[in-house]
Amino acid sequence: MRVNLGGIVPLSTVDWPGRAAMVVFMQGCPLRCPHCQNRRLQTGERYVSFHNITSRIASEVKGLPGPRRSALFSEGLHLVSSSCHAPMQIKLDEAEERATSKPFVDALVLSGGEPLLQPEACRHLFRLGKSLNLATGLETSGIFPHHLEMLLSEGLVDRIFLDIKAALEEPDYEAATGSGHSASAVRKSLEICFKSGAVFEARTTVFPNFPSTAQLEKIAAALCRLKAAYPCSCLEGLTLQQGHPGEDESPFPAATVEDMQQMAASCVAASQGMIAVRVHALPEVVWKS
Repeated sequence: MRVNLGGIVPLSTVDWPGRAAMVVFMQGCPLRCPHCQNRRLQTGERYVSFHNITSRIASEVKGLPGPRRSALFSEGLHLVSSSCHAPMQIKLDEAEERATSKPFVDALVLSGGEPLLQPEACRHLFRLGKSLNLATGLETSGIFPHHLEMLLSEGLVDRIFLDIKAALEEPDYEAATGSGHSASAVRKSLEICFKSGAVFEARTTVFPNFPSTAQLEKIAAALCRLKAAYPCSCLEGLTLQQGHPGEDESPFPAATVEDMQQMAASCVAASQGMIAVRVHALPEVVWKS
């Protein structure tokens, strides 16, 4: 098997709050969101053998000697090359150094691009994660509900991060994604998450021009209706993320924390207090001379 791979980040603390995660970025996405943060992963092919990826993941997680980073990773998303080997033996002092210095990784997250564009690769990567005793997380736009349902039915995903771009109706969703007819697929994925009992979080990224507070209220109201319909579901809440300029975009001011907090309060009201809403924003850095 070969995987269209965007890259591997060995250690992330932001993709799954509260966990130290290794993030595998999958190449390819049918959406064309105006402010895409990973625009380079929308198109293109960078196929890597599944064996090479598993070797990289296992050596990172276990602290084993693996392929030289200079041979595997470049700047940015740590793009992976096709060469991979592992020495058979290391010295005792080197093993001790690796054991005390290696990152503590306890989760594997698949992101993109859109990971569910490659369902078989997701299946095998999650099985690898389970074999390494890692919690498994999926960051998805929800546009491939049948692929999501397949992974959940096999018990391969511990947590889902479902990215809801706008109110789940057209033409709002087409404006937010640059692709028509995707709102219905996302609604289906959302219902699958509620029905399955899987732990999941809805995420919406807020930019200065969209989504509007009215659209966010519609998202919260939709979550509220589904939560009432599926009382045993495991929705942990709605996160409003502060949007920033994507790759190759001209700079623009991000929505303020104060504005986002007001939006969050509106969402809580629209859900009649049934949905927890939190704001995630980068800390403001003030340089002192």
